[in-house]
Parts: sequence; C-alpha cells; structure tokens
Amino acid sequence: MRIIAVVSFLALLPAFGPAGEITNPPAPIGLLEKNTLFAVYGRGFGIAPILGHLGAYKDIEAMADDTAGWTKRIAAVNDGKGVVTAIHLIYGEAVPCTGKGECVQYPGEDIVETYIKPAAARGWVVILDTQLGRADPASQVRRMIAAGLLRYDNVHVAIDPEFHAGPSQHDPGIPIGTVTAAQINEAQQILNGYVASEHLKTKKILIVHQFGDAAVHDGVPFMIQDKKTVKDFDNVELVIDGDGLGIPEEKVRKYNLMTNGDIYPFVHFRGIKVFFPNQWEKRGHFDKPPMTVEEIFGLKAVPGGIKMSVKPNVVIIA
Repeated sequence: MRIIAVVSFLALLPAFGPAGEITNPPAPIGLLEKNTLFAVYGRGFGIAPILGHLGAYKDIEAMADDTAGWTKRIAAVNDGKGVVTAIHLIYGEAVPCTGKGECVQYPGEDIVETYIKPAAARGWVVILDTQLGRADPASQVRRMIAAGLLRYDNVHVAIDPEFHAGPSQHDPGIPIGTVTAAQINEAQQILNGYVASEHLKTKKILIVHQFGDAAVHDGVPFMIQDKKTVKDFDNVELVIDGDGLGIPEEKVRKYNLMTNGDIYPFVHFRGIKVFFPNQWEKRGHFDKPPMTVEEIFGLKAVPGGIKMSVKPNVVIIA
C-alpha cells in the first residue's frame, strides 16, 4: 500500500523531456468550480470613484477592511464554497473617438505592483476589464498577453460589449454596443491556448457583461449576437454577467433569462452586478434599491415575488 501511494503521488507531478520541457503538466484548476468570486469594480484605488466603488478605496488595505463583511455574508449562503475577493479593474476605458484609433485609454500606473502582486499575496484575483471601444475582444486579450499581465495565475479578463463602438461611432456606448459569439469564441480560444502553452496552474475566467439579450427582447440591442453559438473551452471559465441598472425585479428577470441553461447550454457560470449609490454620482445611476445578499443568492424573493433561479458564481459591486 505504501508503494502504491508513492506511485500515485508521483503521477501527479509533471514529467520533463530531454530538453527540460514539461511533457505532462498538471491540468489547470478552475477557480469557480469550488469558489464564489466577490469583485469590486472601478478604475483604480483613489481614481474616479464615480466609475465604481473601487475608486473610493485609498489602497488595498482599505478595500480588505471594507469587503470583509461582504465575504462573510456570502460564505453563509453560497452552499459551502470558498469566497475569493477580486479587484475588478477597468483596464481599457472607452473614451470618445477623435481619430482612427481604438478609443481606449489604459492605466498609466504599474498595475502589476499596485494591484496584481498585492492581490496575489492576499489570495485575491484581479479582473482586467476592457470596455473595447473600437477594439475587438481578441486584440484586447492579445494586448494583455503582450504586456505580460495574463502570465499571473491570479489575473483574469472581462469584456464589456456596451462600449463596443463601430468605425464611425464617436461616443462608445451611444448607441449600446454588441459583440458576436464568434468574437467571444476567438477570445476564449486565445486564452485557452495561452493557459496550455504557458502551463498555467489556473484556468482563465472570462466575464462578459450583458443586459440586452434575445431571450429578454425588451428593445435593448442583443449584446451577444448569435449567442447560442458560443462555445465551451477546457481552460476557460466563461461567465455571463447580468449587468445594467434597474429595479430588483427587472434585474432578476433578466438574469434568469440571460443565464438560462436550457436556452444557452454553454452557460455554466453566472454573475450579477449590483450598483450602489455614491456621493460622486448625481444622476441616479444606481439600482433602486440595490439587492441584498439574500436576494442575490435566491434565498429571498425581490419585490414583485421572483427569485434568482440559480445562485451566481460571481458577484460584482459597483
């Protein structure tokens, strides 16, 4: 029995070829399989808090103090899963288009030292969110790879179709943008191959924000065109995130339809984004009222009597 145990353990270790290359790297682990992700969205610590709650924090210590209560409440209702905190960073901010460029502004600070490494030291992850502008999902993922950001196992990706702009569009988001299933599949394929080629320990999460959908059909553009043709990839955990402002009843209704596994069999992981009022935002761009943790996880019906049909794997607050 002792020899069998040793052999079983050794079988889990990677083997190396003549040139030192890994010939049977261990399979990457999916973070969302056993954990709920709790993310705080924004432009950065102390930056533009009007864009998200992340900007209200001075630094990562302030964020840790503030989010401890959230993670504790989530842990009490998420069926015994772990809870992992995430910095949901607006990496590519869509800006008005003045020429032929991407219409995307990137951080001027060192995000590795400011966000990625401090987050890793706490067991947290970082979501690099791109609002796309005139760029496409694949080129944004390639940019993150070229910048050396996705080589960190705790770094993942989000794309925001709302701000995907056409060639002649001046203001990203006006009108609301869309992406195609083929574009999502291309981005996933790049991430899938990168995880394999770099022998990363963790699958990459790809979050796609959405509040317009063919299953909802409420006049909002279908933000993922041909959505039923979205594919699964072994090394990617794809999350469809119920984004958008609204009253709880409408948010839950949209979430239940957009993430319905009977309509969209590829959906295995779901997210919900909750918008809170803040002192810098004066136009009322927040949920009225924001959902409670019990409502988010379907333990309690929202006003109107409906519940979340499936508990989310990702909760984002903005």
